[in-house]
Amino acid sequence: MFKAIGRAGSCIALEMYIFADDETGREFRAHLTKAAQRGIEVMVLVDAWGSWSLADEFWDTLREAGGKVRWFRPIGRGLLPFRNHRKMLLVDDHIAYISGLNVANEYYLGAGGEPPWRDNALEIAGIEAVRLRSAFSRMWARAELPLRKSLFLRSSDRERQAVFGGKIRFLESGPENPFHSMSRAYRQVLYRTTESIDLAMSYFYPPGSVMRALRRAVNRGVRVRLLFPQKNDVAIARWAAHGLYGRLLRAGMEVWEYRPTMMHAKLTIADDTVIAGSANLDIRSGRLNYELVAIVNDPRVAAEARADFEADLGEAEYIHFDEWNVRPFVQKIKERVSYFLLARADLFISRMEIMRKRW
Repeated sequence: MFKAIGRAGSCIALEMYIFADDETGREFRAHLTKAAQRGIEVMVLVDAWGSWSLADEFWDTLREAGGKVRWFRPIGRGLLPFRNHRKMLLVDDHIAYISGLNVANEYYLGAGGEPPWRDNALEIAGIEAVRLRSAFSRMWARAELPLRKSLFLRSSDRERQAVFGGKIRFLESGPENPFHSMSRAYRQVLYRTTESIDLAMSYFYPPGSVMRALRRAVNRGVRVRLLFPQKNDVAIARWAAHGLYGRLLRAGMEVWEYRPTMMHAKLTIADDTVIAGSANLDIRSGRLNYELVAIVNDPRVAAEARADFEADLGEAEYIHFDEWNVRPFVQKIKERVSYFLLARADLFISRMEIMRKRW
């Protein structure tokens, strides 16, 4: 990303959920500021909740150099449930990075004596990348718009899924989209798979339709391997996912836990198709957050991604059903409560907020 920013010739657009005031954040800001000083158009869109601890003054040097910074939906305007979880860097409308990577030490240098988190990113160059300019522009315009007005700017499902080029298709999601195109796209890919599904996911409590698609894949003879973090920065998400292991194992799927550090990946490899980006396979990513993922149909990219996945399995622990099934009763309660809060209560509260904002 730093090299791409340094080579920029006309414009840079950065969309980020978490941007931290640490060594990584300051280094990233320095590269952006140097680009702005060269006359490059620099636009930075940061989520107000994800980067709640970041002072607005942090961006003064970039603004003084001519850069533009906008906060996505300031918290004080009562739009807390609906966040921009996307992570994208677009340079010269020609090269793009889509990932789960935020800008913070955890993702680059490591923090608190721990190694950097495990994550994935897609580098996309060429004509496909230019399609992301309109995706960024929509979010830039929506950033300070009240949800009530934003609902009237709802794009049709067909339009949202038409952001593609060549072997790559980009998918956007958000609370204004009633068709849940993200979850539907996952299901379509899973239903077409004939050999193997490898899935690395940091937060996993998917809608029932995705769970059914995974079970049906196993019934067709597809090998399904699921990799989750053993160390998780969000305890409630860890418990919610852990409570689902029984269903997954009984259905014939393999469940693994990555041990070395927090695994923040959002990666699916289904035969020769790769899905990567900002979206987790959870209810929030599918229905509430603004997300951006790329679906890549390319055997070479799939082979490289699967090689990374195999390497991660080498540092992971295989979960046996008998061992999982004898966990303490207190832990089972934690799992049930966590799943209810994340998969049910969060969605209900957010729906109520949408209805309130409509009127």
